[in-house]
Amino acid sequence: MDTNSQRELRVLWSFWIACGLAVTGAILPLLLAAGGTNRIAGAAVPFGVAAIALAVTALLYHQGRPLATALYFIAGLALVYGMLSMIAVPLRLAVIGTCDPAPAICTSGFEPPMSGGEDSGLAIGVAMGTLAILVGFFGLLMLYRIRPQTTQAPPTRIARPWVPPATDAAASSSADPAPAPAVAESAPVAAAAPTEAPSLAPVDAAAAAPKPARRARVKRAKPQAELAAPVEPLELAAPEEPLELPAPTSETKADSEPAG
Repeated sequence: MDTNSQRELRVLWSFWIACGLAVTGAILPLLLAAGGTNRIAGAAVPFGVAAIALAVTALLYHQGRPLATALYFIAGLALVYGMLSMIAVPLRLAVIGTCDPAPAICTSGFEPPMSGGEDSGLAIGVAMGTLAILVGFFGLLMLYRIRPQTTQAPPTRIARPWVPPATDAAASSSADPAPAPAVAESAPVAAAAPTEAPSLAPVDAAAAAPKPARRARVKRAKPQAELAAPVEPLELAAPEEPLELPAPTSETKADSEPAG
């Protein structure tokens, strides 16, 4: 597992290597295209600015991550601008056109084709600029992985008062206190006679000890009595049918008719 010291070393070397790559991309195109027309020499200025920004980042990355990020952003913009200025030369020649090779005379508005030194300088400049951006980004990534060191104060211990353990004698005396002496009934004494002061019994040290706190008794809920089953209502007896009168006979009919 990487430690903070190893990551800081990687950050330092990453920014310095990126600075060296930027310097290489600024100097080699100038040297390769020397002795003739050099249309990519203008890229040396942004490459130099990027090299200075990366060098300052390697020296001041301890000041904080925001400063290192801002300097890397400036260096990246300068490198991209330098590479685009190099790539713009062959694109311009491809769009506008070039003159015929020597000894032909180049007309106005046209440029001669790129030489071998310019082609080599263009390739090296673009490669060095890309590598400088990637190596600088690796250093910035390692910088953000460094964990800040925090000093933790040792935990403070709270001093608690020492309580001596209760002895068996104190526990027994606190559990079963001695009964008070019964006062013997005496004969009535005259009102004028002086009364004797009650004698103070010697106080027992064990009895005077503080009694241990008793545990609170938890009242258990009493089981509720079960309710009696509901009594079904009694059914009423069916009403008795009324008795039918017997059918009238001939004798009853003759008795009921009036005599004529």
